[in-house]
Amino acid sequence: MKILITGVYGVVGSFLCESLKNEHEIIGIGRRDIYENCHKYYKCDITDKEEVKKVFEENKDIDFIIHCAALAHNKGNDLSKDRFMKVNYEATKYITDLSNEILNLKNFIFISTISVYGERMDKDIYLETDQCFPKSPYAVAKKKSEEYIQKNYKGNYTIFRLAPVYSKEFMLNIQRRTEIKGIQYKVGRGEAKLSLCNIENIFKSVKYIMKNYEDEKENIYNISDKKIYDFNDLFLLKEKKGIKIVIPKFAIKLVSIINKNTIKNQFIYENTIKLLTDNIYSSSKINKKQNEEY
Repeated sequence: MKILITGVYGVVGSFLCESLKNEHEIIGIGRRDIYENCHKYYKCDITDKEEVKKVFEENKDIDFIIHCAALAHNKGNDLSKDRFMKVNYEATKYITDLSNEILNLKNFIFISTISVYGERMDKDIYLETDQCFPKSPYAVAKKKSEEYIQKNYKGNYTIFRLAPVYSKEFMLNIQRRTEIKGIQYKVGRGEAKLSLCNIENIFKSVKYIMKNYEDEKENIYNISDKKIYDFNDLFLLKEKKGIKIVIPKFAIKLVSIINKNTIKNQFIYENTIKLLTDNIYSSSKINKKQNEEY
């Protein structure tokens, strides 16, 4: 199979490239001048439709696209809403439209995020059938991308909504939830529950779609570990020695109330909810379809 991976040297893209390249031909897209870990690499700005078109026209026999490239929450110098829309939404539109025009894919795999559901104090478990209320510019752009693919892509597509991703080499999403300037913390008893996604689960899910592409027409899947964690578990995952502090729940609630009534900062809004409530994103839908151990 010939697979095109956008964002091929990112955390998810590079792992998929490494995991798939021994059995498949990998074409990578990114903004670096050189990347040598895939079979063929193109320096390509995905926000430039003509650059993307050139790559597609030179590789019309691509079987799968795995669209990983995106401006994440903390990436880049310009984190304005317009920038998120340009990189995460407009570029997805170009890739979707050009795929319709030039390619005949077996499946178009779009890497999305559980952030599209939005953060809510009154909800603990999120399923693919739930209504989405994206709040941050990142989540809004991802949801609009999903909707554009659903409405306009003419072939089979799969949307993966990833829970916070981690691996042995990439612990940033755990560190964000357990550390402040190198000091480990938890809120209250650390009993708030959350879903995480080991990067292996993304590969297993991609492999499933590739094997069953004839049956997978238009689907959305949450991708997360089967195990549901709490913040005490994260301390064990991080395995860091040193000072650990406990922040009372009322202090976080107070910060949330002050933020809501004053500066209305989106980052504070999202993270106080994550620290105070359960955030469980079930992957049972895709788990039921395959025998892989999550």
